[in-house]
Amino acid sequence: MTDKEVILKTAADIAKKISASAIIIMSDDLSPDIEVDIPILVASPSAMMAIYPTFEPEHIEDEKNPAKKLQTLSKTLYHKVSTGTEYIIETSATAFINDLLSGDKVVGVISYAGTSSILVHDLRENTLVKELRACTERVQLDTLRSVLSIAMDLGAYGREGKHLGTAFIIGDTEEVIKRSHQLVLNPYFGHPPEASNITDISSWETVKEFAQLDGMFILDGDGYIYASGRYLDVDARDIGTMKGLGGRHTSAAAITRNTEAVAVTVSQSEGVVRVYRDGIQVMELDPRVSKVSRYR
Repeated sequence: MTDKEVILKTAADIAKKISASAIIIMSDDLSPDIEVDIPILVASPSAMMAIYPTFEPEHIEDEKNPAKKLQTLSKTLYHKVSTGTEYIIETSATAFINDLLSGDKVVGVISYAGTSSILVHDLRENTLVKELRACTERVQLDTLRSVLSIAMDLGAYGREGKHLGTAFIIGDTEEVIKRSHQLVLNPYFGHPPEASNITDISSWETVKEFAQLDGMFILDGDGYIYASGRYLDVDARDIGTMKGLGGRHTSAAAITRNTEAVAVTVSQSEGVVRVYRDGIQVMELDPRVSKVSRYR
């Protein structure tokens, strides 16, 4: 049995013993083809490449001082373990958004540049998942999952090869409507509610098409879209968003301060998806690297 086979078998054994809901594999050299009764999820290779090149380890073999050599080795190992842990946390949150996990525990396998790690992660301690669950006190989980899935697709691929930004304001619809107005004719006006529920996957392509309109989507906590192409009439001067973010983000944050709504934004320049609640940013995901799919 090769080292790689031992690593995967060990991960499968751990997953079985702790009743994990999935094994997440991020690797440039491990095949996910292992015999196990739980789902195998494969993380995006681009995410792996995005993480590791940010750290340039010193050449340990060139170091002559034993103390400095040990220090350099510890620094390198710490970086690889910490970045691997951070990646599993974010990837687990993405898998949760995509409804790929049925339980709270996952086993992560990370293998890159001659270093392999097996990690166990509990979603109950995942900050991103905690924030998502906190948002479900105001909106339905299926609604939030659907909005985030669409937002991450738009952030990663844009529309027809063109980058675009948009925002979804979810919940407390009556108050949000009072604090907004139409920029363009509302394409959802006059349509029956069952034709405009964002939890219906068959409607997602239409939503992505309307995301090209100026303005934002307004929908209730159950996922029914009231309008797109809507402009928020809010005072966002005292909203503290990250530097470099435009009016879409500040107004989306402001509406969540003034109402019980939750906002999801897509940045046109970088594709990053952000979630706002109570006037503050509670989540940030880069869909270009936060990708995970089911192998089987």
